[in-house]
Amino acid sequence: MLSNHDDNKAPKGSFPWQMVVFTAVLTAAGVFSLLLEKPIVSEKEQRELAKMPPLSLTSWFDGSFAKEFDAFYADTFPLRDLLVSFSSSMKESMGVRYDDVRILGSTEAPVDLPDPPSHPEPDSRPEPSQSQDPSSSAVSSQQSSQPEESSSSSSEPPAQEDDIGVNNSGIFIYKGMGMSLFGGNASVGRVYAENINAYHQVFGDSVRVFDMVVPTSAEFYLPEKYKKLSNSEKDAIQGIYSHLAPGVTGVDAYSAIAAHTDEYLYFNTDHHWTGRGAYYAYTAFAKAAGFQPLDIGSDYDIRKIENFLGSLYRQTQDSKMLERGDYVEYFIPAVEASASIVFKNQPYVKSPWTVWAESVSGGNGYLVFLCGDAPMIQIDTGVHNGKSIVVVKESYGNAFAPFLIPHYEHIYVVDERHFQTSLVEFIQNNGVNDLLFLNNAFSAMTGYHANNLQKLMYQVYVPPVEEPEESQPENSSEEDEPKWRGVRTGEDDEDEDDE
Repeated sequence: MLSNHDDNKAPKGSFPWQMVVFTAVLTAAGVFSLLLEKPIVSEKEQRELAKMPPLSLTSWFDGSFAKEFDAFYADTFPLRDLLVSFSSSMKESMGVRYDDVRILGSTEAPVDLPDPPSHPEPDSRPEPSQSQDPSSSAVSSQQSSQPEESSSSSSEPPAQEDDIGVNNSGIFIYKGMGMSLFGGNASVGRVYAENINAYHQVFGDSVRVFDMVVPTSAEFYLPEKYKKLSNSEKDAIQGIYSHLAPGVTGVDAYSAIAAHTDEYLYFNTDHHWTGRGAYYAYTAFAKAAGFQPLDIGSDYDIRKIENFLGSLYRQTQDSKMLERGDYVEYFIPAVEASASIVFKNQPYVKSPWTVWAESVSGGNGYLVFLCGDAPMIQIDTGVHNGKSIVVVKESYGNAFAPFLIPHYEHIYVVDERHFQTSLVEFIQNNGVNDLLFLNNAFSAMTGYHANNLQKLMYQVYVPPVEEPEESQPENSSEEDEPKWRGVRTGEDDEDEDDE
């Protein structure tokens, strides 16, 4: 009788060859991935990719090389952008999208949606591909539709410095437009106002002090059904203004923007406003400061950067956002202007800069405004009226500041996250006439930003301590150039300090 013992055996030679082929494919893929030219940035994620770490005995034995190499290998794997897109599509398919709505929480996981409206709401927001009528001024009369309860190029700042806090509040996506849901904290708003009041106490009537808190897109474009998901930015702004001291002017940018919500005022894929949104805030500031604003339809050379995808798309990789897209408008007046910049750790040295970085493209489109964030950017104009202004801002202020060119001889754009010397002394030494604090509603109600305003007043710059180079011989007769050069002015240092 024949035994059944051999019946379950695989045919001779089949199993080893399968293993050989499988191993060969994996080996070839690994070698192929190492030999290919490595990308520097991810177009899909709009960020720089990890770089190949340097190898040393220390990094090898402490494990840091392996960790950094793992990040480098994962970031530069062949077809990575395609795999990222596939992963994003799979994540979307696991959630629920109805009524053209998708909501993401702090971990980017879909959260439960309220019951959908019986009829989809019309989208009053113009498509970015549509041309805008500069003379359009349809005023919204639906004040009751606003929420009733109140309570973030250069490298991006760390998470706690985010202009808008989208990771903490959640992201709402409606018909391809991303919006950050607003929480707000009234006590932080009060601290923010009191810190601005302190500047007025120092300067008195010698410097006019203004505060402009800007609403974000969720305030105007959340569908009525979902208004309760986000607190009222209007109430939050009014709460801040109620704590401003007499002599500090609260600028009503809210009403100026609300009157034009049928125009392209906020991006679909990014947390910033557009240049057009910044323009209407500028008209509100002009009214408060007592000068006549330029006309958006006739007084500017309007230019455009296509195919912009911003921060909210980078976080969500949402297919509807990608489909809708954005562009960046910027507005150049017929007034001469030049710029200089103060880099980090060089607070007394100025280098040539630009007002509009017209070479940027695609996902870097918002950098067209001042070419991003810096401790300070100075704009000198052909308007010889002796007037100067300091604009203290986060990145929302980048799109706003160039609108001031026709009205001031000198414009000092100070980033409250990066400025390194005493702002009070700077204003006094430069004979500044006007001081404007400009923040979006999220920043004004974030403790980090509110406390920065107080820190700026009298902070003292401390130069970083450089570690001595190991290769430098002890008996070298060459004198090392100190990192701190002290106060220097003029054009002699521009070539040396331009980085």
